Amino acid sequence: MASATGKRNTKTEAKIKSAFTTLVKSKGFEAMTVSDIARTADINRGTFYMHYVDKFNLRQQLINDTIDDLTRILVERVNPTEPTISQAGKSVVDVFQSQSIAKALQYVKNDYTFFDAISQSGNDMSLYERFKDVLKRLIITQAKHRDAEPQTIYNGIPADYAMEILVSAVASIVWLWIRRGCKESPEEICLIIERNKTTAPADILW
Repeated sequence: MASATGKRNTKTEAKIKSAFTTLVKSKGFEAMTVSDIARTADINRGTFYMHYVDKFNLRQQLINDTIDDLTRILVERVNPTEPTISQAGKSVVDVFQSQSIAKALQYVKNDYTFFDAISQSGNDMSLYERFKDVLKRLIITQAKHRDAEPQTIYNGIPADYAMEILVSAVASIVWLWIRRGCKESPEEICLIIERNKTTAPADILW
């Protein structure tokens, strides 16, 4: 997390994050002030301003840190040698590897109070869209590892739409899980994502 001084103070920033999460739940994001955050974190206002410009900058930096962590889990540890699966007579890479997804979901569950606070702070869709961007990066990264030639059409669907369909399905499942309180285990959500890969929308309706 970048601070005004360019130095990272994990302990102080952890206290500020905890205070932010608590105050969003108790007062709401709009009502909280920097003084509230400093008092709850047991720091002075000057210390807060050494790390963040204001509460909006704090929220954005927390989201940025979260996306950075998810990127490391999902993208930077990608395994291009993961075995392929057979679908409709074609060999395709399982771009959303269960092991990586499970680690990402466990990360979310471990920090659920923060994700719950963000969803109540009026900025949850920003995090949702950023999460979709991470999934897109994952697909692009794996394609580069496999030296796959980019296509403009996938099964009759323009590439941009095909990408959106793919990442939106996974992101929506994860987001519903968060809004439901992360009640299911990461393994259960991974199973739902796996089943979604081979389940047509019409199969759900009928």
